[in-house]
Amino acid sequence: MSVTLDTVGPRSLRRRIEPLLTGAADAVQRHMRERMPDTLVRLAGAGDFGPAVVEATGGTPRLWRQLWQGEQMRSTAHIATGMTLPTHDGRVLVLLHTEAMREDDQVMPTLVHEFAHAVQMGRPAVANAALARNRHHLGLGKQSRRWLADHNASVARDEDEAYRIENLLTPTLATA
Repeated sequence: MSVTLDTVGPRSLRRRIEPLLTGAADAVQRHMRERMPDTLVRLAGAGDFGPAVVEATGGTPRLWRQLWQGEQMRSTAHIATGMTLPTHDGRVLVLLHTEAMREDDQVMPTLVHEFAHAVQMGRPAVANAALARNRHHLGLGKQSRRWLADHNASVARDEDEAYRIENLLTPTLATA
């Protein structure tokens, strides 16, 4: 397992966040008793979330649906502090919303939450389903309504797990 901080984003935020990555990743893996796949952490503005989804699926950014999805992701990013995506090559991409990371009280909860999702993406069925969903929304694949409904229920369970881990681990990591 390697957690790497991308060279993209404000240098001051990268310097503040980089020393926290290993501790947060180790704590999440110990708690979940699972390994995190190789993970790239990237600081991203709201407009960078959509292109990152396209990049993660291995799509090309010129398709109309991909551009539409990019706009949907931009609106999501304005309220999100982070997002975790499986990539088409088996790695995980964690996006940290640059503006949210400027708030000290958002950094550790977001890292723990997104690293919990990164561990989940190490589960082959979770990663494959997330890629299939993203490809469906980008017009690169097709899933049935039933499949999408079942997948949404699975995503809700994964989200609940990530929030439980965030609430449990963040207080101990914030004081460490």
